[in-house]
Amino acid sequence: MACNILVLNIGSTSFKFKYFNMEDESVIAKGKIGSVFTDKSDFEFLAKNFKEKGFLDTKDGYKICLEKVISLIDENCEGGRKNVGAIGFKTVMAGEINYPCVLDDDVIDKMKDLSLVAPAHNTPYIEAYKIVKNLFPNIKIVGSFETAFHNTIPSYATMYPIDKDLAQKYGIRKYGFHGAAHSYVAHKLSDKHEKIISVHLGGSSSVCAIKNGKSVDTSMGFSPQSGVAMNNRCGDVDIFSILYLMEKENMNAEDMRKFLSTKCGLLGMSKISNDMRDIENGNDKTVLDAYTYSVAKYISSYLATLGGVDAISFSGGIGENSIRIKKDILKRLEFLGLELDDEKLENTENTGTFEISKDTSKVKIYITYVDEELMVAKNTYKLLERR
Repeated sequence: MACNILVLNIGSTSFKFKYFNMEDESVIAKGKIGSVFTDKSDFEFLAKNFKEKGFLDTKDGYKICLEKVISLIDENCEGGRKNVGAIGFKTVMAGEINYPCVLDDDVIDKMKDLSLVAPAHNTPYIEAYKIVKNLFPNIKIVGSFETAFHNTIPSYATMYPIDKDLAQKYGIRKYGFHGAAHSYVAHKLSDKHEKIISVHLGGSSSVCAIKNGKSVDTSMGFSPQSGVAMNNRCGDVDIFSILYLMEKENMNAEDMRKFLSTKCGLLGMSKISNDMRDIENGNDKTVLDAYTYSVAKYISSYLATLGGVDAISFSGGIGENSIRIKKDILKRLEFLGLELDDEKLENTENTGTFEISKDTSKVKIYITYVDEELMVAKNTYKLLERR
């Protein structure tokens, strides 16, 4: 099979890609476009002996982004688009289709149905799929679902205490997300450690308990809105408080869906910003404490799940970059005998996996700069190799 795989990582307003040669997993080209749907989206493209930065009018959405990327590949990569052997999408959820698969109409229909649960994720990928299908009518497009890594969670840990018949009818259970990020941590650290807690903190955040390289529990559940507090998303909240609020504010289901996914989390608690850097600069201690407490609480709960912990890894924009947040979370976990090395913490590089704990620490602490696109490429290649 062809060895070159183009991976697309599409957010509600962002677009990233990496183009891999899977013979050695090297990156042929990569790039990103921010603030999609505006007339001045910043973009960056890197290939061998070529680099371009600038702005792009993306008011028409992902079609412009994809056409720009393909044009740059044609101009700067050997063989151009003809050498693209397959395309991998970092897709989010399709219910019980929680494994890497070739995207077709049936899978897309399931993604459409669950757009109610993951509107910021499924909708952009459905749009992008149609565009890519027109640009590449003869090659396979693979969806590497974020839920796949969590297939190893025991059934008792995925079950919700609601009516069994309704739960089965509509596929309501814990699925878990951020599979590409957490699986990358497992890929990097499982040779060294049996019991790992992966803490992925960014615009959306989740915590995952990993044992012998496999997910055994995670903080996100049926939707990416659950678990720890996030930038715009609520995380865990008493469902009856939501019903109460709907009645008091005369909100319908769609109103509440938008409210929980866009106006809660850090933004809702602080009333300042959804950006952790702004919260830190504003020094709102109560909001910072609420955030770090919610993360530390999940980490602590997974001690019982794993029977202890050998290593804790931080990843994601906040997990990688915020020294204060890491310190505040770890301070709540000092009872574990972990010891942070401040010098290591302040001298990491933006690639790979770095230990930031002291040699005497009973639990090893890492920052992992996850390569989600590589994990999607691996899943895509492995699937097509079997076909």
